[in-house]
Amino acid sequence: MKRRFFTLAWLASAAAVTSRVSLADVGDQIGWQIAELTSDGLRLAHGGMAAPGLPVNDETLFQVASCSKTVAALAVFTLVRDGFVELHRPVNQYLRRWQLPGPRSGRTTISDLLSHTAGTNIHGFMGYGANDDIPGLIDILNGEHPATSPAIRNERRLVKKLDYSGGGTTVLQCLIEDVSNESFGRYAAENVLNPIGATHATFDLEPQRAHADGYWEDGEPLPGGFVRHPESAAAGLWASASDLVRIMRSILVSLSGDSAALLPKELAMQMITPVSAGVAHGVFVEPGVAISHDGRNEGFESAMAAHLVTGRVRAGVTNRNGQMQRVLDADHALYGPN
Repeated sequence: MKRRFFTLAWLASAAAVTSRVSLADVGDQIGWQIAELTSDGLRLAHGGMAAPGLPVNDETLFQVASCSKTVAALAVFTLVRDGFVELHRPVNQYLRRWQLPGPRSGRTTISDLLSHTAGTNIHGFMGYGANDDIPGLIDILNGEHPATSPAIRNERRLVKKLDYSGGGTTVLQCLIEDVSNESFGRYAAENVLNPIGATHATFDLEPQRAHADGYWEDGEPLPGGFVRHPESAAAGLWASASDLVRIMRSILVSLSGDSAALLPKELAMQMITPVSAGVAHGVFVEPGVAISHDGRNEGFESAMAAHLVTGRVRAGVTNRNGQMQRVLDADHALYGPN
């Protein structure tokens, strides 16, 4: 579905919040989590209901939608780190089961896809209901039944600029599987999520741990609780707010040059270097200030950001559309910038 972009002001601004609200004001039926990491340590907050009769706690999993793309980017960068792919080589050189079609597809690089500058189609995916047949990855790429989205392809472009594409991230899902000979979910868990301590986060279509059900903006529950996203790299991650903090912190640790970091410093710098205005590889960036990503699926919204100077990281999740900014603003009003 169409994304909204959340402002970074809730992370970094020192301006006073004009409307002082309580987190209780967001409503008991809206499930939410906030996680914030500063020099004082990790602060966690939660509230509302994950599902009828099931209150949210700090470990409840939420569908974090497009925040999945940052994990996918980290997974690609581990392949670069280990010498299996090169960031600026054409993606078709590495794809075995499928080839990206369309204008200039033979010159479309991994960097182009990570930065949404390749010109690939499909902004976002609607997912599949509990009773729907789930397509395989190649069905999705080809737009073949039971996939409900069009075939993924490059479209004609005159200039290299940001054109947000979940379709392009799904091509990278195929790349990771073809190069690693593992499922995307397993590779991401073994090489990104587990090493950074986000061990409860998962790309399973239906998580085995306690998780939230989603609600539309009017408060109506999604049939079956949530939609399934086999387009895992683009939209399929289940995680808590504290997991999102760990994801962003792993980039900051890599930027610090720590020998135990997920990525070497030079690759982390490439990851956050803008390719087009405001966008780098798997993250949006305000150069020298902050990196961020956010997400919106049916019934769920998420946001995460890290300050590049102070090291402050903040993330939020909710299981009702239209409420993420309200949760973030309420938390900001109570705790403000550090």
